[in-house]
Amino acid sequence: MKKSWKETIKGLPDNQNEKGSENETHSKMITDDGEIYLIDEKKPSKILKKFDKEIKSDDIDMPNGFIDLLIGKKTGKHATKVSLLEMPIAAINILFRSIALVKSSQFNAKSRPTQLRLFEEEFKSQENTKVSMAINIKDISYSVRTDGKIKGRREKVREAIDFLQNNLFIWVVGKNSHGKTEDTKLSYIESPSFTDGKVFFDMNVFWFEQLLNLDVYNTILLQLPKLLGNTRHVMFSIYLERFTSNQWFQWNYNKINETFDLNYTDANSLAKGFLREVRHKLDKNSLKSFQYRVDGENVWIMPYEMKNLVGNNTVILKTKTLEKLDDNYFSNYIGRRHKLSKEKKQSILDIIKNSNTDKNVLKEAYEQFKKHCRSKEVKVSVLSYVGDDFLSKWNKFIYEEYKNSNRFKDFPNGYPRV
Repeated sequence: MKKSWKETIKGLPDNQNEKGSENETHSKMITDDGEIYLIDEKKPSKILKKFDKEIKSDDIDMPNGFIDLLIGKKTGKHATKVSLLEMPIAAINILFRSIALVKSSQFNAKSRPTQLRLFEEEFKSQENTKVSMAINIKDISYSVRTDGKIKGRREKVREAIDFLQNNLFIWVVGKNSHGKTEDTKLSYIESPSFTDGKVFFDMNVFWFEQLLNLDVYNTILLQLPKLLGNTRHVMFSIYLERFTSNQWFQWNYNKINETFDLNYTDANSLAKGFLREVRHKLDKNSLKSFQYRVDGENVWIMPYEMKNLVGNNTVILKTKTLEKLDDNYFSNYIGRRHKLSKEKKQSILDIIKNSNTDKNVLKEAYEQFKKHCRSKEVKVSVLSYVGDDFLSKWNKFIYEEYKNSNRFKDFPNGYPRV
């Protein structure tokens, strides 16, 4: 049976102390960062996968740990503090497009340990393993010519690549086949080149794993950098996804300053400056925005879902994406209006995602429920029904609406229950 990568490196001899002598044994196998990589820069790289297909999805699954690296959080004693909030939009486009390219290979190590094991066996049991990526220059930075044609801006893409090569990196401990350990600098982008309207580059195993492992992640629009046009605003929007919609949370203004590399002197100036501008952009160009209020040195923030892109017609979303957004909006809308638990909101979402028939039944039943509340005979506010009381009432309308469907004859008790 093939050994795992950890067993492999533990079996290697280590004959180098801190000064490079080969007469003493260096016994520390695992660094403070958690692992040692099989890297020997004197040997050629091994490109195990190529990612060069056209991206067909409107959204990406963004790992939270990757975002923490981008905004400057350390991953261990040997990690380099990286703050990329000043990066060009073209650079963050490269990051987003990289994640979109590897989407089909992403996994959750906690829920899918087998996939993690297979990844480790493929990429961490050999020296110098890397992947190759290809991204259209027009998808990174472009301009529209007078004749209406779109032209990629190579100079902007070169600037973005230079920025990522020089700023987005981490130091790891590498161990070669001779058992020697040495600190190795791993840049996000390696060996870049341009040809046929595309930029090509290699990515080492460390950064590849950062993009793949979805232990904690949020799904966001691929076009977010284009829509917002400001790296800090993009980062704030991504960070906002960590918090539950329609619930207030407290954030000290100093922490916001620190997280997003700002320098406001108090919470009021931060709200009037940074937060007001971000919210204005998100209201028009994102699928999640927020309300805020200042309380001393703290800012209370409540994220909320948008039904669709409001003020921007330059991004056309696929029908499948629009349906998914509408499903999420409907479940959150019902949950917020009628004070349902997180579990009940998820139950609604599961029903409408699994069956278009059931989705139509739920939506029409809710419309009939609202008409009932507003009728002359009843005249009760729709919002007066909350929690289980609302669900009990809504389920009755769901059943009545289900009776009008084609499925009722064959499955009279098959109506969706929330």
